[in-house]
Amino acid sequence: MLVRPRGRPPASPWPVACGAVPEPSAPVHGARRVLVRGLREVERVAAGARRRLENGAAGAPPAPAERYGALWDPSADADAMALILNTTDSETFEATGRADAERLSAYLPDGGTALDLGCGIGRVARYLAPRCTTLWAVDASARMLDLARTRMAELSNVRYARCVDTAIPDVPDGAVDLAYALLVLQHLEREDAFLLLEELRRVVAHAGTVVVTFPNLLSDTYLAAFLDYVRNGEVTNQARARMYTPDEVARVVTAAGFDVHLEVDVEILAVCRPR
Repeated sequence: MLVRPRGRPPASPWPVACGAVPEPSAPVHGARRVLVRGLREVERVAAGARRRLENGAAGAPPAPAERYGALWDPSADADAMALILNTTDSETFEATGRADAERLSAYLPDGGTALDLGCGIGRVARYLAPRCTTLWAVDASARMLDLARTRMAELSNVRYARCVDTAIPDVPDGAVDLAYALLVLQHLEREDAFLLLEELRRVVAHAGTVVVTFPNLLSDTYLAAFLDYVRNGEVTNQARARMYTPDEVARVVTAAGFDVHLEVDVEILAVCRPR
């Protein structure tokens, strides 16, 4: 396991951390406020989903497919963009998707198969799919998958799969060369995030790569978001972001069966190889 604090070797395909970005007109020093506002939007949507689940099931626990999926129920693409990237600017949304797809392609062999865990409406998948033989678009939210199907209708090599609790039952063992989850696992309880890391270990080929990112509690940005949660009583919010330190990421990823290289900035990027 290698941890490289801030900055990356010149050959790295990830020159900047991926994650939430401000609106194009916002100054750089306002990024922290934008991030916190975006997390509050997630909280608002999740609270409404929780109420619907409680009213519809008379207090019964949600089905496994709905435990997380029902928390992400945007009405249209613009709402989905706000939840996924804290922006409603389509140019920003598309530009970051293209950039992340370009960086991820460095880990994808020619003619390879990729899996986008927490694909949302296909921010990244839309631009990585043309480089793949097959791309699996996977999400816990049926609504996100519906929007993704519409948005990527012209891409015949995209297959869609529902994440059921902490499993991806439609994807066979060792079926993908590259699996990635960009700022997705943070929205699960830590134990569930670990189980999904093990699931990614199952579906990736032995010579494949898994790329995952987490919010860095040691950064000022995510410490501010954590304190905002604390002061606003968000401990019971199922969709809240769980912050990690680099050492915690290294420990859990290694325990899930990977060798890992970390790139540490505002977000923690883990490039994982199956052991």
